[in-house]
Amino acid sequence: MKGLKISSLILCIVLFGGSLYLKNYFISVSSLLVLIYLLVVYGEWKKHKSVSRYNDRVLAGMNIVGFLIVILIIRLINLQVFKVDEYRKAVENQVLSKEQYIGNRGTIYDTTGKRLAYNINIYTLIINPKFALSDKKDRIFPILKEYCKEGLLDDKYLNLKNEIIQLGNNKKQYKILRKNITDSEKDQMMEIIGKVGSGVVREKILEFRKENKRKYFRSDLFFNLIGNIGYPRGYKGEEKKGIFGIEKEYDNYLNGLKVNREIRSTRTRGIKLPTDKIEAQEDINGKDIYLTIDSDIQYILSDELKKEFNKTKAQEAYAIVVDPNTGRIIAESSFNRKKEVRNPVFQNQVEPGSIFKPIIVGAAMNEGYVGRYSTFDVGDGKIKKYGHTIRESSRHVKGILTVQEILEKSSNVGMVLIGDKFTDEKFEEYLKRYGLYDRTGVDFPYERKPYTVSYKRWDKLKRSTMAFGQGIAVTPIQMIMAFSTVINGGILYRPYLVDKVVNEDGVVVRRNLPKPVRRVLKPEVSATMRAILEKAVEVGTVKNAGVEGYRVGGKTGTAQISANGKYVRHEYLASTVGFFPVNNPKYAILVMVYKPQADLLYHRFGGAVAAPVVGEVIRRVTKVKNILSEDIAQIAPGIYKGNEDKIKIDENMEIMPDLKGLTARDVLNLFKNKNYLLKISGTGEVISQYPKAGDKMENIKTITIRLK
Repeated sequence: MKGLKISSLILCIVLFGGSLYLKNYFISVSSLLVLIYLLVVYGEWKKHKSVSRYNDRVLAGMNIVGFLIVILIIRLINLQVFKVDEYRKAVENQVLSKEQYIGNRGTIYDTTGKRLAYNINIYTLIINPKFALSDKKDRIFPILKEYCKEGLLDDKYLNLKNEIIQLGNNKKQYKILRKNITDSEKDQMMEIIGKVGSGVVREKILEFRKENKRKYFRSDLFFNLIGNIGYPRGYKGEEKKGIFGIEKEYDNYLNGLKVNREIRSTRTRGIKLPTDKIEAQEDINGKDIYLTIDSDIQYILSDELKKEFNKTKAQEAYAIVVDPNTGRIIAESSFNRKKEVRNPVFQNQVEPGSIFKPIIVGAAMNEGYVGRYSTFDVGDGKIKKYGHTIRESSRHVKGILTVQEILEKSSNVGMVLIGDKFTDEKFEEYLKRYGLYDRTGVDFPYERKPYTVSYKRWDKLKRSTMAFGQGIAVTPIQMIMAFSTVINGGILYRPYLVDKVVNEDGVVVRRNLPKPVRRVLKPEVSATMRAILEKAVEVGTVKNAGVEGYRVGGKTGTAQISANGKYVRHEYLASTVGFFPVNNPKYAILVMVYKPQADLLYHRFGGAVAAPVVGEVIRRVTKVKNILSEDIAQIAPGIYKGNEDKIKIDENMEIMPDLKGLTARDVLNLFKNKNYLLKISGTGEVISQYPKAGDKMENIKTITIRLK
């Protein structure tokens, strides 16, 4: 008997182990094991000799319990080994849900940290009328009554109640109660729910559906630069993408990620289970963009440009301010009558006119063809070249002119004579070195590719007309960067609009740095050109761009507009480029006004239309940025003689003189050899001072002057 039990046990173990290995035979083997067990029990009972009823009952009980244990073990093994995947899946279906997380789009800031494009959360309040009527606690209507009372819903309460009852009776499960709910309004609504009807959101009777909305600060100022988001043609995604401007150029950085996460919770109440895995928070929000744009200067530029645009009833107007030493774009603005969605600063190609002349003069000086005081005879103001007569724009420009006077008077004939110093090949070489044959590489979408023709295909007149800015097309961004090369020491820089890209932890993931493309002019040539262009503002055609107390340089341009291969009579592109301070330029400004209208022809020219805009921009920028005391303190004394000669001061400066009526330059010249810190604000003439006139100067280190 004992041997039989041992043999049976070994047989069971072998069969059972085999069944675990060969899973397909588990049921058959399990049945066989049960049969063997029953046979063993049967054999024991057959040989059992009853001694007492107690022993019989004990043996029977043991056999029954043993049988149940065998069945239980087989069942447990079946569940936990062979059907574990099936039952795990069933459990997951009961507690597992998927939630989609969409990161917020990044914010766009100006250089001072002011938000120009950002997201706000808005909500749509939705009710399930069917669930609302079946709610035994009757919580919905008191909530809605309170919402109407607080002005959070536009409908009258009784009308809304009757409508919801009617929809509920018709088994409707969806109705929008209100759209465009702000965060603060949602908090107010949730507070009412907490007091009146807690649980209605959790039970899906009421639902606040969240949506991100893109907001733009002063879109009238920044739209053509910042751009917008939407659904590009052919795009089938749900999330909006950048379709224009910075929003498009940096969309990969700004766009938030979309991730799906599995949540284990009770299905009815949404309570998170302790078995839910804790996952690390993933950075799914878009990156933030910091522009090089200064919103204060942007406002000034747009304001002054818009005034001239409306005043002259022009077809278009565009302007840009850059740092000539780095390529940083500080401000840009544009207006057009057609309300077109494009940015002409980067996408228009125009004939620049006379603002192009400094570029050619700089190249001629760099090659040693001319000097500042080289002379050219422009005769009676016209010259004949290859069967075409080129005339001066002003009949007063005649005789012998120096190079400086050619730029001061904006002589076309003089520029033709300077252009004759070049070969076509050398002329084209400088156009390429100034970057006029390539895109600038600015980080803005759709920058227009220049249309260029090899010098080998030029006609004989082309070099002569290009010398004074006709017969060549450039984009405004190309023009301002080439001009910046002339005044910044001779280096061409790549322009850029974005300073840095940061993540939500403030870590910089990308930074744009000034990128010198190449050296074009010698530093000494650039210094000479600054002096010539300053003189053009003082006594030349650019007088309207001058600002009292500042050293400003610049050049005007009045380009004829061509249509169908011919120039249109009395239709012009009026332009001016300016920069300041002359000794160390920090701002280069280009203003272009396309087809200005005026009764007098002169009032359509660059000196009358664009130059005043440059002057007013400079005047207002100096006030906003307090540049006067910082940047003109190094003005070379003695260049101009002003009213300071009327005031006599002793060498030791013991008594403060009366400065009323003096200009900023007068004050600087007056104190040029004195060891005082001058703080000057405003423009114009002195209206107040500290110390006051007649005060003793003992222990005085700082003098404060206010101008108006």
